[in-house]
Amino acid sequence: MEKLMDKSILELAPLLQTKQLSPVDLVKECLQRIEETEPTLNAYITVLHREAMESAALAEKEILGGHYKGVLHGIPYSAKDLYTTKGIRTTAGSKVLEHNIPDYDATAIIRLREAGAVLVGKNNLHEFAFGGTNENEYFGPARNPWNPAMNPGGSSGGSAASVAASSSIFSLGTDTAGSIRIPASFCGIVGMKGTYGRVSRRGVLPLSSSLDHAGPLAKTTWDAAAVMSVIAGYDPLDPSSSSHPVPDYTEAFSCEGSKPFKGMRVGVCERYFFERLDPQVERAVRSALLRFEELGAELVAVDVPDIYDAVNARGIISLSEIYAYHSGILKTSYEEYGSNIRKRLETGQYIPAWAYINAQRLRTQHLKAWDEVYQKIDLLVSPTMAIPAFPIYADTISLDGNEVDPRNLDVSSRTPPSNFNGYPAVSIPCGLTEEGLPIGLQIQGRPFEEGLVFRSAYFMEQLLASGVSLSAAV
Repeated sequence: MEKLMDKSILELAPLLQTKQLSPVDLVKECLQRIEETEPTLNAYITVLHREAMESAALAEKEILGGHYKGVLHGIPYSAKDLYTTKGIRTTAGSKVLEHNIPDYDATAIIRLREAGAVLVGKNNLHEFAFGGTNENEYFGPARNPWNPAMNPGGSSGGSAASVAASSSIFSLGTDTAGSIRIPASFCGIVGMKGTYGRVSRRGVLPLSSSLDHAGPLAKTTWDAAAVMSVIAGYDPLDPSSSSHPVPDYTEAFSCEGSKPFKGMRVGVCERYFFERLDPQVERAVRSALLRFEELGAELVAVDVPDIYDAVNARGIISLSEIYAYHSGILKTSYEEYGSNIRKRLETGQYIPAWAYINAQRLRTQHLKAWDEVYQKIDLLVSPTMAIPAFPIYADTISLDGNEVDPRNLDVSSRTPPSNFNGYPAVSIPCGLTEEGLPIGLQIQGRPFEEGLVFRSAYFMEQLLASGVSLSAAV
C-alpha cells in the first residue's frame, strides 16, 4: 500500500487543497518516516519536530480558512544544512559551525515559507559542500537508500537520500560542480541546477561564489519545476541574482500529439561527455538518446572547443574562491576542520593571482564557444555521471580497465561544465544497473531556458518510467 510520503507534490497538492488530507497528518507521517530511516541513512543533521508540527498546524488553519497558497502549501521538505535558518543551527556539515545559530533565513527558505511549505529538517552534506561523496568526517556519511553501503553522492547527499527514501517530499541543494545533479543521479531522483543567478543564494553559505548555484531535488520533474517556480527570481539582497522573468515552469509540460520533440535539435558531444563511461551507464544513456529520436528530435553531433582546458580552469577558479572564503576561518579553527577537507582547502593558497585571472579570461572565451554550439542545437544531452554509486570510503573503482579515484569529478562526473558556463542543467533517472543502482541522464539548455529543459526532462521521464520502476529499497 502506497503511503502518503511515497507520493509526489503533484499527487499530494490536490488532496491538501480540497481538504481531503491534513497537513498535520502528512507532516506526522514525514517525521515518522525520518525516525524509521535515519538510523540507516544519516540523511539529517537536525530534525525539526516541534517547529514542523507548528508550521503544519498553521498550514491546516490557513487551508481550512480558504487561504490556499498553492501547490507547496502544507508540503514537508528538507534543506541542505548550508541554507541559513533563523533560530535553527546551520552547520555546513562541519564542527567549525556546530553551534552556529543564524538570526535570519536564506531567501529560498523565506520564499518556501511564504508558499506554505513545511521545513522538517536540515540535511547532511559533504563538509562545507566541498566534495562529491558526502563522506562527512564529523557527522558521519549519508548513505544511499538503494544500498546503504553505497555513496549517495554529494555534496547534497543527505538531501537526495531524504527524497529518495521519502523522508522528505523535496529538498533544497546547492551545486558548484554537480552537487545537486551528482546525488540526484546516484539516488535515482530529479535534480535541477538553474541558470547562474536564477535562484538567490542570499543566506546560502558559499563555496565558490562565481560557480555556486542553488536548486531543488525532487521525486519527479513536475515537482522540481513547481519548487523552482517558487524559489527562482530576483533578490535585491543577492547581487548575483538575475531579474529575468520567472514563469510557472509546470506550464511547460502541455503537449499536443505524439512527437513533443518535433523540430528540436539535441546535441551529443562525444568528447569528454561520453568518454570513459561505465558500460551500463553508456548503454542506458545511448538508449535514452534513441528515445529522443522517437519523440521527434534530431540528434546533432557537436564538439565543445577546449572542453578539457575549461574543466581545468574551473578547478583553478573554485580552489581560489574556496580558500578566499575559508582563509580567515582556518586561522582560528584549523583543528576543527575534517582532516581531508582541511588539506584540500589549503591547496588554494598556492594558486597565484595570475592563474585565477587567466582562468576567468578563459571562461569568458569559453562562453562564446558554448554560444556557438547552441546555434546548432537546443539542448545538450549526456550522462550525468560516468559511473553509478560506489561504496562509501572506497579508495578506487575499476573504470575503463583502470583503477581510478571515484572522488575525482573530472573522472567520474559530467556535471562541471554547466557550472563553468552557468547554463541550466537537470539530472533525471534513466534506468538501473544490474546491481539495482540508478543511472542519471543530464539535459543542459541555454541560459534562462529552464522551461525547455524541464519540458524535455518531463517527457523523457514519462517515456523512461514506462520501462523501469525506480523505487529506493529503504
